[in-house]
Amino acid sequence: MPAPLEIINARKVFRTPEGGSLTALDGVSLKLATAEFVTLLGPSGCGKTTLLRTISGFETLDAGDILIDGTAVTQLPAHRRPVNTVFQRYALFNHMSVARNVGYALEIAGRDKREIRTRVGEMLELVGLTGLEKRTISQLSGGQQQRVALARALAGKPKLLLLDEPLSALDKNLRQKMQQELKALQRELGIGFVFVTHDQEEALTMSDRIAVLAHGQIQQIGAPSQLYQSPANLFTADFLGESNLLPVALDGQSARIGDGQGFAAARPAGAATLLLRPEALGLARPQGPALSFTGVIRETYYTGKDHQVALETPAFGTLHALLRSGSTPLDLGAELTLHAPADDLHLIDEVAP
Repeated sequence: MPAPLEIINARKVFRTPEGGSLTALDGVSLKLATAEFVTLLGPSGCGKTTLLRTISGFETLDAGDILIDGTAVTQLPAHRRPVNTVFQRYALFNHMSVARNVGYALEIAGRDKREIRTRVGEMLELVGLTGLEKRTISQLSGGQQQRVALARALAGKPKLLLLDEPLSALDKNLRQKMQQELKALQRELGIGFVFVTHDQEEALTMSDRIAVLAHGQIQQIGAPSQLYQSPANLFTADFLGESNLLPVALDGQSARIGDGQGFAAARPAGAATLLLRPEALGLARPQGPALSFTGVIRETYYTGKDHQVALETPAFGTLHALLRSGSTPLDLGAELTLHAPADDLHLIDEVAP
């Protein structure tokens, strides 16, 4: 079966007011599996929204191809592509009722009124807004407005749904609730979702796969656990979650860090970077091979079940750890030794600046 979405060597260059150029997409290729939730993640200006807009047809590519269900849509205008977009600000019509907002695209397409009424009812039931058909947009909460935008986008039965940071305007609790609802909705519909965000936690929570973008290129794509535990480069390691990045020297059989400790590493001789996630550091020394770090507690924050600790070490500066709450005192200025099992260490071939 053809892929729901395939992007092949997409390139997009914008002209700047000063007469220069800005490469927003530089040879981007991406392929969705059936009913897959893929998130485009990256900092502002990385190209993620531009990529979404080229899929929807709101921007045209300078080079490359876009295929939906195996059919090239690169030259098709937005209204002829079998996709719909949920925007960051929803773009709802305040002067229309909820029902008219949801059915508006069907009206424009000339659908029968009875068909529109039936489809609107189905969509409002799907997003949990049955009974609110006559309300205006201003009479809805932020979460309800987001659901109306979803219902409108789905009313035309798109083959692919594109979402441009649709949860960014919601408060934290509602945002987390809508993340769960959105993922459940995607599973129920069984269609591909392409979701844009700059929020790492949101991407890790919702995605089947994440594509990390920077400078108009995909730095790495894979399952959330793969990208978090085994990032391919320093950018992905540093952008996705909190990282302790330590320089290491490789001799072909082992890796040694700055204070002389080492661990087995069958890699070519040279320099590399050790990624040490905060949760890999613990108070108890493991039975197997491990690295140990002694320092002074400079900061500590209690989060309810964990302590976030900043440990100032002589050899590596400040290391960040996430420790389970326990009986060990975590007083500012106290000396503390933390341990990291060798199984939780990940080497990156690049050298940190």
